[in-house]
Amino acid sequence: MKLRSYLIVGVMMAGLMACSDKDKPNVELIQDMMESPSVRAQEYDETFADHAGGAQVPPDHTVPVGFKPYRIGYDPVLAKADKNPFAGNMSDEVLLTGQKYYETNCMVCHGQKGHGDGSISSKMPNKPPALVTDKIKGWADGQIYQVISMGQGTMGSYASHVPQKDRWQVVNYIRHLQKTDQQ
Repeated sequence: MKLRSYLIVGVMMAGLMACSDKDKPNVELIQDMMESPSVRAQEYDETFADHAGGAQVPPDHTVPVGFKPYRIGYDPVLAKADKNPFAGNMSDEVLLTGQKYYETNCMVCHGQKGHGDGSISSKMPNKPPALVTDKIKGWADGQIYQVISMGQGTMGSYASHVPQKDRWQVVNYIRHLQKTDQQ
């Protein structure tokens, strides 16, 4: 009886010691549980109606956490009335956030100082407007926010590129460019 209990304890100890070996991989009982096959966004997938693997539209009537829909759409009258929560706030934090997104998304077309002379503007059939002109200076903050969110003319929407909470800070950075403009 003692021999049997010693044998059971010995087998259990050997089993536990086998689990602690870091140099050997675990035994995979169910295939693809540890490394599942990934699907790339552009990959063909016959299981979906549109055959787009990872680039699926979210289900209807779903809203991402923290997202507030932009309900104004293309209405310039309502956009004028849209109030900038950062209006007049030219703190370093606000300007640096706005500058980061401006330089990442806007500068290639509108230029470093907003003159419409970005690195790709010479290759475009419709030149991007200068953001430091009197016309754009006369726009309400909500109108600039609307162009970032919805696009205008040949410029597409940047809603997926600039997070919703940071678009107003880009507006403030554009206002900063307008104030410091030296053409």
